[in-house]
Amino acid sequence: MEIVLVGAPGSGGRVVGQLLAERHGGQFVDLSGTPDRSADRLSGLRRAGEPDTGPALRRIIAADRVLADPGVRARLYRSRRVIWLDVPVDRLLERLRAASPRSREIDGGVDLRLADHLADFTPYYFAGSRVDATGSIAETIATIESLMAKPAESGTLILRADIHGGLLELGEGILARSLDHVVGRLSARRCVVVTTARHRVRADGVASEVRDRSGLPVDVLELPEGEPAKRLVEQERLLQSLARLRLERGDPLIAVGDDVLLEAVTFAAAVYLRGVPFVTVPVTTLGLIDTSIGGKGGVDLPGVGRNLLGAIHQPVASILDIDMARDEPVEERHAALAEAIKYGLIGDDALLALLETSPPGDGQGPWPGPSELLEIVERCALAKRRLVLADERDTTGVRMALNLGHTLSHALEAATGYRLRHGEAVAYGLRAALWIGHAIGVTPAPIENRAERLLRRLELATAPLDVSVDDVLTYVDLDKKRLGGRLRWVLVGIEGVTVRDDVPETTVRAAVARALAGTAT
Repeated sequence: MEIVLVGAPGSGGRVVGQLLAERHGGQFVDLSGTPDRSADRLSGLRRAGEPDTGPALRRIIAADRVLADPGVRARLYRSRRVIWLDVPVDRLLERLRAASPRSREIDGGVDLRLADHLADFTPYYFAGSRVDATGSIAETIATIESLMAKPAESGTLILRADIHGGLLELGEGILARSLDHVVGRLSARRCVVVTTARHRVRADGVASEVRDRSGLPVDVLELPEGEPAKRLVEQERLLQSLARLRLERGDPLIAVGDDVLLEAVTFAAAVYLRGVPFVTVPVTTLGLIDTSIGGKGGVDLPGVGRNLLGAIHQPVASILDIDMARDEPVEERHAALAEAIKYGLIGDDALLALLETSPPGDGQGPWPGPSELLEIVERCALAKRRLVLADERDTTGVRMALNLGHTLSHALEAATGYRLRHGEAVAYGLRAALWIGHAIGVTPAPIENRAERLLRRLELATAPLDVSVDDVLTYVDLDKKRLGGRLRWVLVGIEGVTVRDDVPETTVRAAVARALAGTAT
């Protein structure tokens, strides 16, 4: 058995860890206060070593700022019991002042820095078992030892963010514990799981977990596979089923499926009884990194366009368990990485670096592996959450950044009869947007070239598409981002994303033709 003690500076991790190690004959490893630099973080992880899962307490690890790195956190938390020493800011400040009475820093706004630290790091700490550490060291140790006597929870939870916009839980093998946590927070009479035939086995597993842990009655309903799930006739059928089950305002829908299913259930949850709670449980990489966050539900108008009917309704929780996508075909996962490239381009250089330096197909199994996938999902999910919270109703333009590459991608999906995977369409859309940006002087050549190299490296948008430019442009003209009769393009500039409505039609046509041709020459 190994324990990771986490908490803000002043929470007592170092002292508690040392005393626990002495009491149980274990090794103490101190990663707290590690500078926030990659070399030091990786060095600290090596010092932590591989976890020992035997019954005796072998090692106690104290960590704080090192946890900012999601890749390190995933490796550090896996197969170890994580305990959060929770201490409020005022008590932390007292302890720091007592430890360094002559330090000017203690009186120089450290309380604000501590508050900022807790705001930033609590989602990482909250993944552990919370221990109130405001009392004496002896009391804290006694509480920890009582936890050590209980069975550990299943899986590896690396993030639990509980803020406006819903609860977000991320990890590996966490479905059972997360469902218990989420459903337990709701005042529900019953639950309804919505899925497709393809994912019925997983959905039945979710239903069984909820029944066994909560005792609530659970029904499982199916929608068709793919875009047909977002037709009005299918939405009506689903809503009628909910009415027959007498679902009430506090009874949640649990969406178990891919990106299309998540969008369809979001719409249904938004309009039934003017809004019922719902939980997203994605089973694909695309659902994990994008669709499960943000609360946008969409319904298609056949022959006209994708998501032209919609609603914004935030999930009460998103359970991002990468085990749910473990059997996903490799081509599906790689296609979804186009969305990850998008998030990198709109502000996460570390994400681009991860995609550039962790090669797919290294002989060690499907890529990304669990640790890399956890990091990719976290970076994408938190980036989307930040943009959504800044512009939830899509009215200020901040959320528009999420549409990078999507003007063309939605048109391509419609023009190809939705035979193209969403991620594949986004990859073609990214190439067009980058070329347009460069052509009109917004996107610098180094940014375009870097993205182009990455698309080629991941083998995205490389094949030519058998669809005419005119057919695609017909759907581009129907894009819902139009304002005042002018189409707005989301482009990448030196200082981030910019939106332009003055792109010449000839430039758009050339960009679409270039994208449809596949790998640029």
